[in-house]
Amino acid sequence: MILVVDDDKNIRLSLKLVLERNGYEVFLAENPKEAMQAIRTIPAVELVLMDMNYTLSTDGEEGLTLLKQIKVFRPDVPCILMTAWGTIDLAVQGMRAGAFDFITKPWDNGALLDRMETALKLNAMSGHQADGNSGNAPASGKAVVGKGRFGIIGNSPFLLNVLDTAARVAPTNAPVLITGESGTGKELIAEAIHKQSRRASGPFVKVNLGGISTSLFESEMFGHKKGSFTDASADRIGRFELAKGGTIFLDEIGELSLASQVKLLRVLQDQTYEVLGDPMPT
Repeated sequence: MILVVDDDKNIRLSLKLVLERNGYEVFLAENPKEAMQAIRTIPAVELVLMDMNYTLSTDGEEGLTLLKQIKVFRPDVPCILMTAWGTIDLAVQGMRAGAFDFITKPWDNGALLDRMETALKLNAMSGHQADGNSGNAPASGKAVVGKGRFGIIGNSPFLLNVLDTAARVAPTNAPVLITGESGTGKELIAEAIHKQSRRASGPFVKVNLGGISTSLFESEMFGHKKGSFTDASADRIGRFELAKGGTIFLDEIGELSLASQVKLLRVLQDQTYEVLGDPMPT
């Protein structure tokens, strides 16, 4: 069963129609109070689609609070956040609070269904692992490295947990948020995920977003056609096109301007973008 939480009746009914047409059973909640009642009393809830704002506020705090409450009662249930006021910063806050994914409104039905399927699949895989070994990480780092999955050596339980999560998410097309202090190996984990993915034969493109100015963001990331602006003397291939068929690692996302964050979030959600000067989306 999918729990849909949104204060807009039209959105609730629209999601209900889409999900039921695709074989899902749906329960609707109008506000956080109704959502928590459902979480407490309906054990069949497998996934939550939830809005981030339930009053006139647009900062997402209400949604973050609800997410944390849901995770207290049902830490096993994946939550996908939905909002019309999306920023990378809000998405990061949601992921850190335990969300599986973050989608902006208006959404693409196909992309939403894909994200849901991925969330349910990964959650089922986690459940099977817990049944098999009580959720504990492997006892030896050598066992993990010995399988050839990663070029990372270590036997810390925390590291092995991270490697295990990376191994589970690698076969999917889900966007992955990697957090950690500078120097903790975020790029190594990203590359490990790439090497174990179906995209391993493709390129692994690293982008330091902190080094890209707002004025050049779209040209650098999406590319441009000759003559699309004053200094565009030739076609330029963007970073996303360079990563086609592979993986793109976006470092220092928090350094982007809010305007650029919104554009990037839309690309991550819909997995399409427009080359400057080219009317056709890629």
